[in-house]
Amino acid sequence: MKHLLPFLFCTIAILLTGCWDELPIDERGFVIGSAIDMDDKKEKGEYDITLTSQFVIPGNLSSPTQDGGDKLAFKNISATGQSAFQISREMLGLTNWVPNYEHLKILIVSSEVASEPYLFSSVVDAFIRDHEMRRGIKVMISDGAAKDVLGQTSETEELPSRFINKIMENNVKSLELIEPVRIGLLHRYLLNESSYLLPLLTSSAQNVNYNGVAVFDGKSDQQVGTLMGDDIKGFRLIKGDITNGILNFQIDGELMIYEISDARSSIEIDAKNKENIKISISIDTEGYIAEMFGSKSLLDQAYIDKIEEEINKKIEEIVTKSVETAQDELKVDFFGFSNILRQKHYEDWKKIEGDWEHGANLFSQSTVEISAKAIVRNIGAPDKVKDVGMER
Repeated sequence: MKHLLPFLFCTIAILLTGCWDELPIDERGFVIGSAIDMDDKKEKGEYDITLTSQFVIPGNLSSPTQDGGDKLAFKNISATGQSAFQISREMLGLTNWVPNYEHLKILIVSSEVASEPYLFSSVVDAFIRDHEMRRGIKVMISDGAAKDVLGQTSETEELPSRFINKIMENNVKSLELIEPVRIGLLHRYLLNESSYLLPLLTSSAQNVNYNGVAVFDGKSDQQVGTLMGDDIKGFRLIKGDITNGILNFQIDGELMIYEISDARSSIEIDAKNKENIKISISIDTEGYIAEMFGSKSLLDQAYIDKIEEEINKKIEEIVTKSVETAQDELKVDFFGFSNILRQKHYEDWKKIEGDWEHGANLFSQSTVEISAKAIVRNIGAPDKVKDVGMER
């Protein structure tokens, strides 16, 4: 018993002891978004960058039953230097908050920074390396100043970073948007030296728009171009694994909308002859007619067959255009064909690795064949909306 009491006192003392280095929560500055812009280009590849951090002001956040008033629920603080890590520490002298990045949702980098060879991978290094950073941070590029995007207010959301974070999730119903790229996946791209795409944002006087992607050369880690509209659709169709998205096409001079409910792709590559590398892409889709013009009945199987054939032609046209943009204009393989070669044809890949996107640029010389097979599973509630002669 005499040994038990000292043990109990020691145990209680340990349990009641606070953390000596714990920081009060009201002194923490929770950063929810960050933006990186170019400040000054120096000689010999040296640059000054501006890091903008968006701090949340919890007291100004409105509750469901209380209006937040005119006070902003965030504060953007900017500082300039050569290193993002160094700048984040210098922010200690600009605010009474201690920056905390554990809740960081988005990282926006300006195209001006992203277009400089090797600079992009350097400025995101701190966000990959720092133990406070989460692997789920969404990374995107801004067409213009990144800090302007981070400062864009919205009528529907008090925190710009949270608004942009939600925009990134809107890809589920559009073929013209790519899935969010999280910093964990970006790290993998950087390690593999694979070319890749990142979401591209533009800022207007009234809103933030997400309607394009930035294309990166995997070797130099610099932005080499952008994709819009059908070129993004072609990329998505080649990658496959689509559960939603629409295609507009013409049939008998009338517009029809095909909504994809499922799409899969199969890619075969023959690289034995490096002078004539052949890439075969098969794309299978299933979906339904979401909207149609005209007055023909969709109960006619011959007409459905014709519709499916027109869908096939449209898919092949879109994908062909996307491949031409990659091969002829940008000359980078952002489709991931190099990963297939590395995984399935390693011996052939080692022979051509240095000349795939650079040197002889065998990717641009490759022959790409595309075939599509569409199935219309559903025509909607009615077989037609208008009778003949009532179209106009």
